[in-house]
Amino acid sequence: MADDALDPLLDQLKAAAEAFSDDDEGVAKILATMAADVQRARSSILPIFPVIHHSPASAVHMVRYLRERAPRLVFIELCEDLRGLVGLLQNCTLPVALQAFAGEIQGFPLEWSPLSVVAPITEFSAEYQAIAYALQDPEVELIFVDRSVDHVFQWSDRDDPELPEDDPDEEEDEEDRLHGAAVGIQIGDVVPTFADFRDFLLQNARMSRFEEWVDLYIEEPTIGANTATYREILFLVGSLFRRLGSTAHSREAIRRRDRYMWTRIKEAMAEREVPPERAVFICGAAHTVDDDCPEFGLESDARLEISAPSGTRWLYGFIPSSYGAIEHQFGHARGTVALAETRWRKALETWNLQPFTLKGAGKAPGRIKKAKPPVQLSLEMVLSQAPHLADADAEELLGWCIGIVASARKNRYLASTADAIAIYETSILLARIRSRRRPSPHDFIDAAEACLEKGRPPGRRDVRQLCSKMLGGDRVGQVGYASSPPLVQDIYDRLAILRITAKTRKNTRVLLDFSSEPEKREASKLLWRLNWLIPGSQVAHPIMGELKLGMSPRQESWDVKLHGAAQAAVMQLSFEGVTVEQVLERRLSESAFGADARTVTALHAVEVSLMLLDSPRMTATLGRRSVALLTHEIGAKDAPEIFDRIQRLVHHYRATTGTPEWLSDFVATGYQHYSTQMPEGFGDRGTSPEELAATLSFVFTLESLALTMGCSRSQLVIAIEHASTTAAEPEKLGLLWAAEWLVQLKDEDAVRRSFFQILDHPLGRSAFPRYLSGFLQALGFAPRIAPLGVELLGRAFGELPDAVLLPWIPSLLSELRPRIHDVLPTLFTEVARTLPPDLSQLDTWEAPWAHPIPTAAPGPDEPGGAEGVSPAGAGPAPQPAQAAAALLAAQPATLDSLAVLLGVPASWPEPSRAPGGPAVGGAVAPSAPTTGGGRGAAAALLAAHPATLQAVCALLAG
Repeated sequence: MADDALDPLLDQLKAAAEAFSDDDEGVAKILATMAADVQRARSSILPIFPVIHHSPASAVHMVRYLRERAPRLVFIELCEDLRGLVGLLQNCTLPVALQAFAGEIQGFPLEWSPLSVVAPITEFSAEYQAIAYALQDPEVELIFVDRSVDHVFQWSDRDDPELPEDDPDEEEDEEDRLHGAAVGIQIGDVVPTFADFRDFLLQNARMSRFEEWVDLYIEEPTIGANTATYREILFLVGSLFRRLGSTAHSREAIRRRDRYMWTRIKEAMAEREVPPERAVFICGAAHTVDDDCPEFGLESDARLEISAPSGTRWLYGFIPSSYGAIEHQFGHARGTVALAETRWRKALETWNLQPFTLKGAGKAPGRIKKAKPPVQLSLEMVLSQAPHLADADAEELLGWCIGIVASARKNRYLASTADAIAIYETSILLARIRSRRRPSPHDFIDAAEACLEKGRPPGRRDVRQLCSKMLGGDRVGQVGYASSPPLVQDIYDRLAILRITAKTRKNTRVLLDFSSEPEKREASKLLWRLNWLIPGSQVAHPIMGELKLGMSPRQESWDVKLHGAAQAAVMQLSFEGVTVEQVLERRLSESAFGADARTVTALHAVEVSLMLLDSPRMTATLGRRSVALLTHEIGAKDAPEIFDRIQRLVHHYRATTGTPEWLSDFVATGYQHYSTQMPEGFGDRGTSPEELAATLSFVFTLESLALTMGCSRSQLVIAIEHASTTAAEPEKLGLLWAAEWLVQLKDEDAVRRSFFQILDHPLGRSAFPRYLSGFLQALGFAPRIAPLGVELLGRAFGELPDAVLLPWIPSLLSELRPRIHDVLPTLFTEVARTLPPDLSQLDTWEAPWAHPIPTAAPGPDEPGGAEGVSPAGAGPAPQPAQAAAALLAAQPATLDSLAVLLGVPASWPEPSRAPGGPAVGGAVAPSAPTTGGGRGAAAALLAAHPATLQAVCALLAG
């Protein structure tokens, strides 16, 4: 094309600027700059081929250009260190993504870890056509010239406001997340970063999505034009977006990449004797503009001084991709990539084009039909005329309308033939409103949504999703066996016995009967390992069967999926090791030896090692680590889980190989550790009764093993004695009384009296459930207390009045509810033993606790058991009671206040000998009532309820 090919178009643009703009000189300057950009890119010594990301027009013209020019050196805008992967593309089913992964980073913030970069490849992308062309011909050299994946993160700004954000309200399929949190690399991003410019384009085009603008003004006009016109249009678009549609931040990022790529191109050209005319540089349209880039073009000798890598070790491989994942990664509207594939297939059929492919590489190509020549359109004609509605397009639109109505009916929409007609007419109307002569798929989707969507979708998919599926749907790639890393290949080899291979593209239901097929047990172990390493995925999902310590199932049933998102998850494991067992050992070591590791996590790692790994050495290492962590454990927060896990391990080893050394050390260390912390736990309000019960369960249940390891029970007895001075909460006191009973600091009668005093006290009855709940927690480690627990419950229900019992029952039930699995079964067993065996005996049955049980007097260190204090009605009060009465008479203020509260006169008679005993110090004994006065009434009250005076006596005696 002549140098003045742009003049007619520029004249029209200048005329429009003079008519609609006051600053015609500024517009003229911008237009002149854009024309210079196009001219500079078109006349470059090294041919520049601009492309758009996953554009069928770019792929079509890429095929035409490569078949016509046959370049011997191909430069592509892709990360240079991904070049080593492309040779394995021939074993994959597209779409797939080239991936670079780094789990351990250096030189980057730790919160960025792990780092991952993906570059998705589709068959209808220009880069894939160039890669396939280069790999088919051994004389063609392929070079990636964009910055390395390490420089992607060196130059990245995670706080960049231009980075896209996920929409939390958008519904996503599993395949939409195939790329995970990886950074996406694409060739030819044409979306303007300047939001006002982008919104201006969409507003004037009457569109809501930028993909529609690209389809109308770039894809449709250029896909049938000649390659020279296509290049000029892309040069013009790149200049427009680079100078007007980009923010300062994005322009600087593009400029830095331009400098890097041209430096690598010059280095490669200097090392090879290839004329620039026999090479080609494939890049995005935005990179064809010389925007203050000193290294731009081969005419310049300037080169960028490229910084050294960060030291991070990168691992490379493939992961399966999908159309949905590509759209989600780069913010495209749903269905955009599927529509691009449809347009690509249509263009190949229309122009008799034979695309390049890696399938069957190395074989002689089949007979290729002669391609039809493209339409010779000038740049002015392409940009000023929209395509007409051809007969084939009208038939295609009719097929869409009929198809979407049929699909809507299957998904419970009330659609009819009239709706199909309405969709057809609305599509044409929307196209005319948007200045189109031919309805695009986007017009059809909007029309279908307007005509069919009446509210909330009746099924799982809405109309837009149904349209996307009908027009092409989603396609998920598959990484072949030869392109898979060693770990994935090992999985396929070991699952071959289950008829699962790299070519399996559906979910497989596996039924395992080990009695008839014992050779499949190893495959079962592999599935359990995958299930543990990739939780929540569909890689290996057990339907029937359970993994428990020491259990060997006879049958299992599995759902196995190793394609799509499941294959991507398995691919991620390959970055951590060569085999599944190696990855499992690494995960367990990280959990046990990490900075935030706790005793619980180490014991969990020990259990997993026993169940999934046949490695006694690894299990012993993890066990010794748990012992070390236990010595630094503060508090009893993890005590319940620690006890549960260590009890299972003790039972397992006793039933198999015997107790290992590390387990004996753990029990001995735990016995000493929890005994030492016991007094503090009883006095600490932050330690719950459940946690204390767990520590006591550990100590008492494993005491025999701890004693064989050299521990002394005197340490436990001293700790419980010390705890009796610190415990204050009712639940902890009830638990402490049970512990004192077990170590013989109390007997059963003493514990019974302690509870009876609380039950008999009017002010203590409301707290009785809390005392009893703590006491019953000891059933986990002391089943011998069950009879007393049943007796206490029976007496409470039999003796408490309704005014106290009814409010108490909900509290009692709420206290016992958490103990439904370990406390209530033991209680029910004891109740069943107490109740009559026959229903006919129920009328004459009396509870064993219905009659008072004669008990010995409490000792001096028991509640209510001070020396010389006798129960009410047991004769004259001993000397301490008389001393208390004398004290009250000498200091009458307290009793006077109580008399006022009770509404009786506070009168004190002269000292005299009371009938109940001699006067002491001028006062009467509390059992000596007087008639007709306040003192007599008070004395009678104290005699009827002696618990208060007995408590005071105990304090004075102590």
